[in-house]
Parts: sequence; structure tokens; C-alpha cells
Amino acid sequence: MSNDDNKNEKEYDVCLLLEGTYPFVSGGVSSWIHNLIKGMPDLTFTAVCILATSKEKAEYKYEVPDNFVDPKIIYLHDHVDIKQSMFNKISKKNMQKMTEFHKNIDLLDIDFMKEIVTLFREGKFPLSELIHGKKTWDLLIERYGPEVNKESFIDYFWTFRFTHLPIFKMLPLELPKAKVYHTISTGYAGLLGVIARITTGRPLLLTEHGIYVKERKIEISQAEWIYHKNDDRFRVDSKLGAIQTFWIRMFEQLGKICYDYSSEIYTLYEGNKQLEILEGADPAKIKIIPNGISLKNFLGLKPEDHDYKGQTEFAVGFVGRVVPIKDVKTFLRACKIVALKIDKLKVYIMGPTEEDEEYYEECLNLVKLLHLENIVEFTGKVKVADYLPILDVIVLTSISEAQPLVIMEANCAGVPAVASDVGSCRELLEGRTISDKALGPSGIVTKVADPVGTGEAILTILQKPVLRKKMSLAGIERVKTFYKESDLNKTYLKIYHKHMKMEDLE
Repeated sequence: MSNDDNKNEKEYDVCLLLEGTYPFVSGGVSSWIHNLIKGMPDLTFTAVCILATSKEKAEYKYEVPDNFVDPKIIYLHDHVDIKQSMFNKISKKNMQKMTEFHKNIDLLDIDFMKEIVTLFREGKFPLSELIHGKKTWDLLIERYGPEVNKESFIDYFWTFRFTHLPIFKMLPLELPKAKVYHTISTGYAGLLGVIARITTGRPLLLTEHGIYVKERKIEISQAEWIYHKNDDRFRVDSKLGAIQTFWIRMFEQLGKICYDYSSEIYTLYEGNKQLEILEGADPAKIKIIPNGISLKNFLGLKPEDHDYKGQTEFAVGFVGRVVPIKDVKTFLRACKIVALKIDKLKVYIMGPTEEDEEYYEECLNLVKLLHLENIVEFTGKVKVADYLPILDVIVLTSISEAQPLVIMEANCAGVPAVASDVGSCRELLEGRTISDKALGPSGIVTKVADPVGTGEAILTILQKPVLRKKMSLAGIERVKTFYKESDLNKTYLKIYHKHMKMEDLE
């Protein structure tokens, strides 16, 4: 794109950089983005949306606001026809810089990263040479270390190819022109943010709901598509194979680079801030901004004067994608414990089932194994507000969360929650500040992957109407006082306005 083209290109107020979320994937983060855009109708938003492959249908899951326009889609793992050319080689000097980049990525300063991006965008690292070239092959062999490495070279080769090709494709991309770039994660979206910051000089903002590197570590530890001799593992441990470690190191490095280039970093609670610092973020850049929800959508769904005494029929809800990180299987096992004590029980699992069809099938088989076919219903994606009036308790059994919107929505509606002790779930249910804690608990926190503890917590709430009443009222007051969406939108509007006026790199 020429300089004249850049001058004539449409400029947006905010360019969002999104990986696997809005508007093509539903979920808590996507809903947060949707509500943020709707709450600022006077700003124009565009987005670069990263999806895995064009084989997946890119269909809107939301009715996007009028001020969200011209989103651009990048398919991370689409096949690229790479033609070799004997006339398009990487110079020895530039290959030395690529080698230095790989060896010293933890020590990179801003100027060196800027130089690498500039060389890519000037065509000094042609894709054909990076994939097929002799110099790249030599670098790969050097990084592999055949003298000491016990892992399969074939696995290492394809891991290198699969992890680096998306990065090589992204570095030369032209991004929409915007006053502010805002990435909602590190990883590949964060890399786009770094490119934007380098090429435009405009501010880069980062908001992390869940810590991207942490979540990728969990997924990589569990992944069956990454070779590991012992794949019967639930949690991240210290004995990962070299291939898994390769993946994790890459995401750690992308995260550190994004932290370095971000003008400011926002996260949801203190625990996240500490994780970001451990991953290399500058503490001075980090600000905590809790999520909020629209009160009008949830207040009054269950009358505050509702009498829970004498109730014999109960409904339990689970809201979330049916994927391993949400640990639906622990929830199902907990429901079996509840069903043994309560005769009239209905369980709703509310969320998309198509994201991991194999895991969904495993959950269906577990339902049959536990003889819960007449109790459990997978609803698919639904409007949660339509179900909250009939629910007695909401349950989250995730092994990783940030600040789950569903807990705030349930609290606002007067529905107590049971949640695993991840992210800010404890703060949401027991309070964050002294005045918040004084309101009393609005649910019960349990251990991760603990079906017995989860089942007992559900039973405690269902079988103690006075306690459930107190939790209901505490949740309503907590959200009204501390988690209003209007306050969140005002905060981000001030942030955008401040950074829209900045012309240069800090």
C-alpha cells in the first residue's frame, strides 16, 4: 500500500484485534466486546478477526451495532501456495538478524523488534525462503540441537512450521487505519497489535480477561494433537515434552512482546495482574477494571420477596461452551450426586456444543453412563435471561476463568452460584473489598475438578431456603453497587479519548 493510499484510507476511532471471538464466536469475552461497542455509539469501531481456517463458516453470532463496520478476517492456518524463486533470497546479514531474533527473543528491545517487522514488510524475508530456504533449514537444525535432542525431528519440524507460518504471514499484513488499536488478548492478536504500534505509531491497548499464556498452557498440556509419551494428564505439570514446551515458549514470547509494546494493560482483578507481571508485564502499565453488566436486563427476573420454603422441584443451570476448559464432566458428576438426594431435578447446560464436537459426544456418553438422560438438557446457545427466572442455582466448574459474566448476571437476577476457585469467582461470590464482603456471600466457591464438593455445595443452597434467600439478596446488592456496565463503558470511553489524542510512540 502506498503512502497516498494510506492518506486516503478511511480512519476508524478504534480497531479491535480479536482472536477466535466476536462476532463469529459466542461467549463471555464476545459479549463483553459487543456491549462495549454498543455502549459507545459515537465511536466507530472496526476489527481484525483471527479465525483458524476458512473451512469454518464465518457467521455472525451477534446482531452487530451500526458503529461496528468493515471487519477484516484473517485465517490463521489456511493453505498458502508458496512458490520458490532462485532470485528471491534472504541476505546473510538479514538471516543473522533472524537467528539473533530466535536466540535472544526474551531480551529483545523495542528497536530490534521494530527492525524485524520493517524487514518483513520491505520483503527482505520472502515466505518461500522462510519455508523452503537452506538458511532457514540450517537455523532449524541449530535450534533443534540433534546432538542432545531426544525428541522426534519430524515432530519438531512440523511444530516449527505450524507455529511460525502464521506469524510469517501476519507480519507483512496491512491493518486498518485507526486512532487507537485495542487487542483483547496477547498471542496472535497481540502480535497484530505490535505490528500496528510499530507501523502507525498509534497507541496499543491490551485488555486480558483470561491470561492468554496460562490458558494456552492448559490446552497444550491436555492436547492430544501434540505428541507426548504420556498424554493421560489433566493439569499443567513440570514434565512437559519438548514439543509442548516449544508451543508454550512461543506463546510466552508473543505475550512478552505484546506487553512491551502496549501503552497500557487492563485486566479484571488482582490475581490476573500478578500473573501478567510473572509473564513479563511492567506493573506500572497495568490497571484493574472489573467487568460490568447491564442491570436492566437482569434485575427483577426473580422477585426479591420470593419465598423458597416448601419447594420440592429444583432447576440447576450451567452456562458456557461445552469444551474441556469448562470441565462439563465435573458438573455432570456433581449433578448425579444431587440427583441421588433430590427427586425432582432439572439440569440445563446452556451454551454452544459445536466448538469441540468430540468432547460434546463424551459428555453425552457420560450423561447416559450416569443415567441422567431424563434430567440433563443441552440447550445449545440460548438467551440466559430467559432461563434465569426458573433456575435455583447457577454452576461453573471451569478450570480457568477470568471474571465470568454469568456469575454477575445470576447475582443480578438473584440466583446464587456455585463456582470453582478460579479467576475472580471468589471475589464475585464473597466480595472484593471490605464493604463488598460485608454484603455476605452470594454463592459457594469449590475446588477445581471436585464433583463431590460441587454436588454438596449445590445441595446446601437448594436445601437451605433461608441461606438461599440471603445469597440472592447479597448478589443483587453486590452487582448494583460494584458491577454496573455503565460505569465500565464510561471508564473505557475516557481511556479511548485519552489515547486517541496521542500521536507518537511513548
